[in-house]
Amino acid sequence: MTNVPQIAVLDLTSRIGGYALAQLGVTGTTGHGAWEKMPLGGVPGAPEISWFRPAAVQDLSDLPPAPDAVAVLVGPGSFAMLPPVLALQALEAARAVWFLLLPNAVMEDMEIAKFLRTHPRAGVHKYQLPNSDPQTLWFVLMEQIGKVRAVNEYVNEERKGAEEVMSSNLKSSMDAAMTIDGALAVALVDYRSGMCLAQAGSGMNLDLAAAGNTQVVQAKLKTMESLGIRRGIEDILITLAEQYHLIRLIPNNEGLFLYLVLDRNKGNLALARYRLTDLERSLKV
Repeated sequence: MTNVPQIAVLDLTSRIGGYALAQLGVTGTTGHGAWEKMPLGGVPGAPEISWFRPAAVQDLSDLPPAPDAVAVLVGPGSFAMLPPVLALQALEAARAVWFLLLPNAVMEDMEIAKFLRTHPRAGVHKYQLPNSDPQTLWFVLMEQIGKVRAVNEYVNEERKGAEEVMSSNLKSSMDAAMTIDGALAVALVDYRSGMCLAQAGSGMNLDLAAAGNTQVVQAKLKTMESLGIRRGIEDILITLAEQYHLIRLIPNNEGLFLYLVLDRNKGNLALARYRLTDLERSLKV
């Protein structure tokens, strides 16, 4: 691994990816091709991005064999490309792989939705984008690339004692949540006991908020059970005049939820939901 992280972007979109590519200074790009080792932001040590827009399956061989990370942008009509993409050596060698799914890809092409839902390798690093705005795609891609330089820290954390890892992970998770635009406060709550396991931010008593929102979650779960609804709750949104209060249940840690207080004037609810979904994957409790 070089000092400069190497990121490969495999663009299977028709146009949206091209708009994002323009953020790297490549203009007038609507066709296929490869643009390699483009520096990000001109900052020393910043990642270099190689962007590939393949016209056919055989073009996939252009990808470097061992990048630090691979981002696959999935748009409508790209189903035929997905099986050979998953077989690429670059995905085997990369330390991070992300599938960024445009909403219209999943909505218009049921084969894509089925494939990514059932294929275990594709599901591990799958991210449903909140909309098809090219700025959102670029924002999410930059969020993921920003994590690459921390991969070694995550690997080293696994060698530490379990308690030390949990404490460090929870603190970093709370700190990460507070970087969400408009975030005022955040907490990780056990709704079985009402206890606040971790928190950050100010402006309210988060221990009291944890207990109160525990009652909200428990009441909603009981209502769903009474109605015979078997699908789990993803999130609960409480809208105030100047704030959003978002309760995000964590599917991989039963009994826990993330509670985010967001300034309505400064935050973006769709992106906040995306960031919380991303954050819950890294929680170690």
